[in-house]
Amino acid sequence: MEPINWLAVILSANLAVAIGFVWYGPLFGGAAMFGRMAGQQVETRGKGPVSGILGAILLQALSALMLAHAFARIGAETLAVKPWLYWMQAGGIALAFIGPALFISYARHRLPMREALVDAGFWLVVYLATGTVFWALT
Repeated sequence: MEPINWLAVILSANLAVAIGFVWYGPLFGGAAMFGRMAGQQVETRGKGPVSGILGAILLQALSALMLAHAFARIGAETLAVKPWLYWMQAGGIALAFIGPALFISYARHRLPMREALVDAGFWLVVYLATGTVFWALT
């Protein structure tokens, strides 16, 4: 197994938060990334499982670390010959794991389809960006 690219882990986790500010800001209705979702009352803001940017970065770093491990297992030689594997692995996780989990959870909580689509799209973009960071730093 190859070594893990720690710089890519850190950069992609921070990039995910930056994407979130744009995604949940000017792109999709101006909902704040932390604390304001559709229908959420003012008194519930900041009481979720992640209440700050640092927490979001750390959780995204955990996801990026797992992708880093997958890339390390694939190996630098294989990735050099097949660079599309960066996006295939990252996008595959978003499409096959994150997206379905969101749709199941949102259906259970009876949240609007728009919220599910916006959030699933966000995670697809974040994971593809993570793959891009790893590719760019090889």
